[in-house]
Amino acid sequence: MNENDSSASHQVMINTLVAAGTALILLAVGTVFFISSVRSTPIAADSVSDSTSSSEPLIDGQAASEPVRLLAEAKNLVFVLADDLDWNLFNQVPRLAALKEQGITFTNHTVTDSLCCPSRVSIMRGQYIHNHKVISNIEKTGGGWPTFRDRKEENDCLPVWLNNAGVTTALFGKYLNDFPSEPKEAKYIPPGWDQWAVPISRGDSYTGYNYTLNDNGSLVRYGNKTSDFLNDVITNKATQFIQTAQQPFFLELSTYSPHKPAPVATRNALKQGGTLAPRNPTYNSYGVDEPKWMKDRTPLNATRLAKADRQWRQRARSAESIADSVDAIMAKLKETGRDKDTLVVVTTDNGYHMAERRMFKGKRTPYASDTVVPMIVIGPGVPPGITVDAMTSTIDLGPSFAQLLGATAPSWVDGRSLVDFFSAGETPEGWRNAVLSESLGISTPEDPDYQKNAPPQFFALRSEKWLYVEYVDGSKTLYDRENDPYEMVNLIRTADPLLIASLSGQLKALSTCLGDDCRVADSAAIPVVGVSQ
Repeated sequence: MNENDSSASHQVMINTLVAAGTALILLAVGTVFFISSVRSTPIAADSVSDSTSSSEPLIDGQAASEPVRLLAEAKNLVFVLADDLDWNLFNQVPRLAALKEQGITFTNHTVTDSLCCPSRVSIMRGQYIHNHKVISNIEKTGGGWPTFRDRKEENDCLPVWLNNAGVTTALFGKYLNDFPSEPKEAKYIPPGWDQWAVPISRGDSYTGYNYTLNDNGSLVRYGNKTSDFLNDVITNKATQFIQTAQQPFFLELSTYSPHKPAPVATRNALKQGGTLAPRNPTYNSYGVDEPKWMKDRTPLNATRLAKADRQWRQRARSAESIADSVDAIMAKLKETGRDKDTLVVVTTDNGYHMAERRMFKGKRTPYASDTVVPMIVIGPGVPPGITVDAMTSTIDLGPSFAQLLGATAPSWVDGRSLVDFFSAGETPEGWRNAVLSESLGISTPEDPDYQKNAPPQFFALRSEKWLYVEYVDGSKTLYDRENDPYEMVNLIRTADPLLIASLSGQLKALSTCLGDDCRVADSAAIPVVGVSQ
């Protein structure tokens, strides 16, 4: 296929997808935790009453019959998944920032899409969005839980793989957007989950009060008392699970914090006073040769900037609840002795921006604020205070968790196992050099993440050196991440044509890959060339 044919094919795929849209911490001993945030005072456990068969061969390096033993015989894994937690906010909360000294920090952990539901499905399926095809948060635009269900993907995903291998599984908190889609589904529990406590009143769930919980198939209503605060309720269930669960186990604690309106626990209401949205080079600023969708944006006025600071403080106070949850979980692990055989992973579904690039707030851009997110792995056998700069992705979590707990991840997954990183903190030989992010859905008022002036759909290739983006409106951008870490200077007009052709070719390959082909496309050699600033 020549260059023009390849470009045309790529554009046809984009147009098809757009049309469709319109119709934690891992620890090396017995238990594994994936976490996105932490807490100040422990919460008392008693304080609140087209799918392919998984029988296909495994992806390279994964064993089905025996759990991985190089992490001090880890039996369990705790996965703490936050909602809209960017690196700036993570570092704003001291107890979260301190996690970096306890384990391995993945500095280039990149989401497949900076949007909740597509990213969460990528975690559970180990697939890029163009393969799992849940492209938005709601059914109307080709996404949400109904799409996941109708495609029968929930029958062949991480909790099912683990459950089939004899792992006890639990999910407390947020599942997928648009769940449940109808009242008759309110008591439904998806395949693979042994313990389940998930809110069904989707709007109220984000406020932290006055919500209904599907608690193992029974509907339980919570009000507006302090003890009803959602993050505390699900954290208490998590600590009780740690106390009683049969090993091996997989526990996912999925918070609604700090997603807007950013619910705050009463105990945290006075924290983070006087803090301001980050004043880094992107703050209310212009970049060089911006893409079409940004050019007409005017600077935010003083009123909007003041509001951004207030909302930043609200988000920071909300994130304190994540720290609370992590504190409570760590305390329970130590109390039960399961800290000696449990891994913890802290991460989030996507990032967020506040007053950056003349944008008031939101996500859905290809920039690092929205797509490069915190991920910390902590636990026995995991070296503390280590930083890994290799390119990792949300598609890697499912295969990693499966390998750690002795389950089978099917060959059609697009991701790679991260297990080799966890004990050594070093990049395995032959590791990928780039990852893909895709934004394929559209933003509508019914979406909880609706943005009035959302960016156009895009495909983005991110490496340690480069960020290369192709938008559906024809815009292209190229940023030198080493010399321009805030991704402000677009080099597309001055870069070596050989470099652009190489990056574009790799992007096209990744945006159409499936399974093994993805693990070839993500390793293509990138030319070492100079650029003119």
